Amino acid sequence: VTFDGFAFDNVYVGEKQRNVLVEHFTTSQLNISLTADAILNGLYQAQLTDRGFSDFDQIQYHVNFNGVDPLNRDNPEDPAARALRYRVSQPPYTIMDGKLEPGKFTGIYNEINKIELDRRALVDPVFDLELEDLPTAENTKMSVRLTLTARQAYSRPILINVALLEQDVNGNKNVLRKNLFTPAGLVIELPFTQGQTLFRESLDVVLDVPIVNPNGLMLVGYVQDLQTNEILQSVVMRSGVAPKQTDPITAVDDTPAKATLNAIMIFPNPASLEFNFGLPAEVAPGTSWKILDQRGIAVLSGDFEGAVNGIKRIDISELANAVYYVVMTSPQGATVHRKLVVVNRN
Repeated sequence: VTFDGFAFDNVYVGEKQRNVLVEHFTTSQLNISLTADAILNGLYQAQLTDRGFSDFDQIQYHVNFNGVDPLNRDNPEDPAARALRYRVSQPPYTIMDGKLEPGKFTGIYNEINKIELDRRALVDPVFDLELEDLPTAENTKMSVRLTLTARQAYSRPILINVALLEQDVNGNKNVLRKNLFTPAGLVIELPFTQGQTLFRESLDVVLDVPIVNPNGLMLVGYVQDLQTNEILQSVVMRSGVAPKQTDPITAVDDTPAKATLNAIMIFPNPASLEFNFGLPAEVAPGTSWKILDQRGIAVLSGDFEGAVNGIKRIDISELANAVYYVVMTSPQGATVHRKLVVVNRN
């Protein structure tokens, strides 16, 4: 007798072990970004409706590439650090588990769909992660512990971070408020053996960022290959995060001169070839700026004279790609420091 068909003789049925992380760079003042936001939010909601759970979670990084995004102004450094890692030059830009593949995953938001998410969720992770929200004496500070357990031997350097997100800010979902292991994360260069466990803590981080809803916070922890940028596993706490609020001391400017400096905006950031200072009307004559490299050496300097319609353009085409510090100084001596990420392209 001739039979048609095929057979499997080695089948395993089990729960998915990977939580897929989608990182989405957006600008709330750009229509195409708002379209991308809505599609990704709808994709997440569709998984909840169909299954009661989602294979992925997302982080929204609000960047200032096209005009002024108020959510970026709340914390420009952390989104800029992630944008620099991925060489993001234009929102919207969307990455699934840190993977960029020519011809398949190129940062376009509609390349991420339910089929690709399902396919990625079936890939076994390298690590198991446990995330804890540790108690603090003040609700203006946050402490977390991220525990990694290697499911297999892994020898390459890794990067870890825990992101504090607000689940809804005026319709914007999963907005990054603060990276708790520094803006760029924490590098671990220890080789892992199978079954090895390691934890890292970030304690009493001052919440110097606006928080609209203290009860609407969530945490996302992840581990990432430092060289390839592939995210090896992520973990999410959507509930059980203790209510937090903005630290009033760091949120209030101590002098009118410093308040004016803090109102000066820098965009786009990351920047290529040039960036803009967005100036409030009351910037005093004699206010100056300078750009310092990582050694503290000034590489550019100037003042705010010659601004057109509140915009002062600065040519940075001769600067090497790096993270710089912009120091703005008032005639009274008040200073404000900002980070500027330069990603020059010819």
